[in-house]
Amino acid sequence: MQSQNLQKTVTAALLCAVVFVFTFLSIPMGIGNVNLGDGALLLTAWTLGGPWAAVSAALGAALADLASGYAIYAPATFVIKAAMVAAALLVLRLLSNAKLSVRIRRLLSAVAAELVMVLGYLIYEATLLGYGAGAFVSVPFNAVQGLVAVAVSGLLYEALSRVGILSKNQRFGPQK
Repeated sequence: MQSQNLQKTVTAALLCAVVFVFTFLSIPMGIGNVNLGDGALLLTAWTLGGPWAAVSAALGAALADLASGYAIYAPATFVIKAAMVAAALLVLRLLSNAKLSVRIRRLLSAVAAELVMVLGYLIYEATLLGYGAGAFVSVPFNAVQGLVAVAVSGLLYEALSRVGILSKNQRFGPQK
């Protein structure tokens, strides 16, 4: 029991750092930036699962916002990223008995999480930041980031599984 808790704690800390780095390093795209943080977030959800993944991913992303000068987004990022992990895991659980391949279940899980992200930032910018209808300007950029994350997360998961980094005993999330 203690060994598994220690393993989860170390894995959570490592994945928090990965989410931080992938979020902090962004790719400029016109008037917005895209980062790979959500890809790492989804990998975190699928490997850790539950509260461990939610806190790890949310903390890594929120710290990246603070470090990159977007402190105004950090509280929302923490909540939105935790909700993304919850949505991803909920979809996996709901589809656990479905006659779908594991890859399709992870794809649907990723799409659900990214929809939470797009909607979450839209609500935050429209209401709490007071952008109103202007908040819709960021929706296409968030959607592009979501699409990138869906692709990156699937590729990362498959690559790490094939090279043995994600062996069955290292995955804590739902595996059905």
